[in-house]
Amino acid sequence: GNLDENDHNTLNEIPELVRQVESNLENFRFREALKSVMDLARLGNKYLAETEPWKTGDREMERTGTILHVALQITANLSLIARPFLPFTADKLDNFLGIRLTKWDDAGRIDLLKPGHRLNKVELLFEKIEDQAIERQLEKLRLTQQRNQISHLNLNEPKNSIPYEDFAKMDIRVATILEAERVPKTEKLMQLKLDTGFDQRTVVSGIAEFYKPEEIIGKQICLLANLEPRKIRGIHSQGMILLAEEPDGRLVFVTPEQKTANGSEIK
Repeated sequence: GNLDENDHNTLNEIPELVRQVESNLENFRFREALKSVMDLARLGNKYLAETEPWKTGDREMERTGTILHVALQITANLSLIARPFLPFTADKLDNFLGIRLTKWDDAGRIDLLKPGHRLNKVELLFEKIEDQAIERQLEKLRLTQQRNQISHLNLNEPKNSIPYEDFAKMDIRVATILEAERVPKTEKLMQLKLDTGFDQRTVVSGIAEFYKPEEIIGKQICLLANLEPRKIRGIHSQGMILLAEEPDGRLVFVTPEQKTANGSEIK
């Protein structure tokens, strides 16, 4: 059909946008090149919004055909200039259009589709991704990042979940170190005398590699107080001090944030 001024202006913008894509690609400005590709898509959106073929279809079928013809020339050019960025999408567009566009020199032409050309079945070009699907992928990414972090830091994998009742069986208390001395003929063991608030007791701990006895006297620590007593190198040890193990094997005390009454429960 007859092309009006808007049709001509729209078609004339196609070669200029294609030249922008070419220039940016040749100068390795890929972000700008992709922006020009999207500008061509925006040109098509703007043209359809202005011409409203969904309204003219009821009364002016010839004019509607002309509008769609112009819009499809934009689409055909998009399948060419989008190929460096979206090759599979470009293949889909070619299938919809019923034409195989592979020569870059054809980009910018406004007669890629001849009047009367028959299209193939057209479907949605992109599938809408629902929020739930995005969240699933984000969760997978978070888990992968956590696993990579664990691997990088040489951390042990988290243990299996336990019921709260199992945790509640542990009696963890704040205690203060009153005395400390190395266990003779050992490299790792240190004998500690603790004030637990309700008694004073001896605990043997494997911290001698990392701390000197005089450094830790008066230090508040966390004690698993109801651990079954056991003899270690002949010493009656009552409980276990809680320590964090760094990736390099160094042991660090788990301590209250501030001075806390001995015997305070840790929950």
